[in-house]
Amino acid sequence: MREKFLLPLFTVIMAFMVPPAHAQTPETLTRSISVSGEAEIRVVPDQVLIALTAESRGPDLIETQKKNDAAVKTFVDHATQTLGVKKEHIQTDFTTLSPNYRSCNYDDELAGRCNPLQIVYYSVRKGVQIRLTDLSRYESLIAGALQSGITNIDSIQFVTTDLRKHRDAAREQAAKAAREKADAIAAVLGVKVGKPITINTQSYSAYFSHGHGGGARGFNQMAQNVVQEAAAPGGAEGESALSLGQINVTASVQVTFEIE
Repeated sequence: MREKFLLPLFTVIMAFMVPPAHAQTPETLTRSISVSGEAEIRVVPDQVLIALTAESRGPDLIETQKKNDAAVKTFVDHATQTLGVKKEHIQTDFTTLSPNYRSCNYDDELAGRCNPLQIVYYSVRKGVQIRLTDLSRYESLIAGALQSGITNIDSIQFVTTDLRKHRDAAREQAAKAAREKADAIAAVLGVKVGKPITINTQSYSAYFSHGHGGGARGFNQMAQNVVQEAAAPGGAEGESALSLGQINVTASVQVTFEIE
């Protein structure tokens, strides 16, 4: 009876002792080196996108709306007729109206001395977005906006229309930097770099934002895939108030190479 259990038990022990056929030994493991490369390209912008808002206030809704429309029209006329901005490069938002009510404390409201539903004034707002392709007219555009009755400059974004080209160039430089780093390390260690095993890339743009960046509903649609906000402009004394900044297009590449 005891002999019947010896063979199955021995078979199970041998099964645990035999290594799997797919297991790798230290001799069969692929030797590799992982490095990263970075590159940065600074690009001078060729356009500027500006979002502005005209706000008017008054006790009469119709008159306040007319005042707001007149301010926007004066600014648009200045941009198109004086500065030569194309009409298709200007967008306006829908007009927004909001009543502002009287502020009452609890006792006055309860005694009927103050009506919290009484409208003190109306606020009328309309946004304008402009694409300016001649950056030398930037200062005149901003000055004309304030003189026309524009009350808020919401955002100013410097852009380049060749962003795709500059991103491709940055990635190429980052890949070369990764290979050079791998070769330098391998030379010190007395080995040779082989073919790449894995490659991961990342591209982005560092930027500096002017303004609050709000209130431009149609602005993002106009910008589409071209917009990158400008890097902080630097300038020395005696330069123009607008010093064209540079857009920093950066790429990073992580590569794992075989070692021969």
